[in-house]
Amino acid sequence: MKKKFYITTAIAYVNAQPHIGHALEFCQGDVLARYARQMGKDTYFLTGTDEHGSKIEQTAKEEGISPQELADKNSAKVLALAEALGLSHDQFIRTTSDLHVKGAQKLWKMMEEKGFFYEKEYEGLYCVGCEAFVLEKDLVDGLCPHHQKKPELLKEKNLFFKLSEFTGEIKEKVESGELLIRPESRRNEFLSFLKEGLQDVSFSRPKKTLAWGIEVPKDPHQVMYVWCDALSNYLTALGFATDDKKVKQYWPADVHLIGKDIIRFHCAYWIAMLMAAELPIPKAIYVHGFVTSEGRKMSKSLGNVVDPMALIEEWGADPVRYYLLREIPTGDDGDFSRNRFEILYREELANTMGNLVRRVVAMTEKYVDAKVPKGDGSLDKEIEKAEARFHECMEAFNIRAAIEAILEIANAGNLYVENQKPWAMAKDNSKDLPVVLGNLIALCRKMGTLLESILPETSAKILAQVGEKEVKQGEPLFPIIQKE
Repeated sequence: MKKKFYITTAIAYVNAQPHIGHALEFCQGDVLARYARQMGKDTYFLTGTDEHGSKIEQTAKEEGISPQELADKNSAKVLALAEALGLSHDQFIRTTSDLHVKGAQKLWKMMEEKGFFYEKEYEGLYCVGCEAFVLEKDLVDGLCPHHQKKPELLKEKNLFFKLSEFTGEIKEKVESGELLIRPESRRNEFLSFLKEGLQDVSFSRPKKTLAWGIEVPKDPHQVMYVWCDALSNYLTALGFATDDKKVKQYWPADVHLIGKDIIRFHCAYWIAMLMAAELPIPKAIYVHGFVTSEGRKMSKSLGNVVDPMALIEEWGADPVRYYLLREIPTGDDGDFSRNRFEILYREELANTMGNLVRRVVAMTEKYVDAKVPKGDGSLDKEIEKAEARFHECMEAFNIRAAIEAILEIANAGNLYVENQKPWAMAKDNSKDLPVVLGNLIALCRKMGTLLESILPETSAKILAQVGEKEVKQGEPLFPIIQKE
């Protein structure tokens, strides 16, 4: 029986169109899913959109449309970005779907039956951007540090979730590794957060205050707090409400892939929700950082917002994937620079990889009638060493380092070409020429195979050009694009 692998991205909030940070997470998630399939695992890859809450309601009002119309419009844009990047997702969940609504209400009932809710009148500071109550001590000059806006003072009678009861159990699961948080810096950050102890949290909003949400079961005057609603998508997508076949097959999740700003919700709220319902918790939570633009935080006022769709239209999906996966540290912050993008495209994609395949195929066609000769394995040791490092890095959620291992293979191939000089061997009628070409073809095939999860289109093109029996020249893998 195949080992299963269930991976999810955080679902994109649809108060605005998707940005480069969504593209980064999509690419990382797709790499992990494709790699798992390549390793023979029964893989299920989930992504989607988060469509309820105050921000949706407010933005829709500003645009003069209904919340559902706003959700439909921006969800379509998120899906379009996922498809443009070549995502291999198995499902795209929307939290306005009946599938999700029924599943979220079922999970609520399970927590309620165990006695984990109570009613309480609460007054506090609420950040619409965070969709969360915030403490005054966490504000900077009276503003939310994430959204640079002053939170609203709210006084409401809500249903509270007994989050405080789970501090010790969650801490134990993180420290024991039962709940793996990567990278290590994020694990330590979360454990430090737990030292203060978790506080009970409001898990509902009055419908008269916020109409755009999922109704609380048995209480039509309250809607679910948006994070309680959104987090449950990882279960509801599997048919949690009506058919548990996929739940049995894939739950618990093997990896939740998220941004660093939502660690608290995934590692505390979500884990506690599952524990309250007596359901298995996910095995791992992988955390990535933010993407800045030309060294500065992206802002419309600065004019440095990067549109991922425009980049894909200009350069193609694989070059965009490559930049995000190669240049942005896998578990940390990174920067988008157009100049750096063009350098990586030219030097690593076009020259190091693309030109190597082009030269090897051209020489094989010219010198041995495109037939693949047998090599002598003289490059095998170097290739195997880099391949082992590639797999080690992929398993450790270090995609950037895995790509560096592939580049080592490409660089070894280019160095071998320069040292062996097949064109000179052909001129001298050297009997070793076929062996050299055989070694190079084997190297290119290995490079193409390892690229399958990183650059799927490029991988397919390489393997089509460098066949097991014949080679066939195709279009340049990365044509040089002249920019004005």
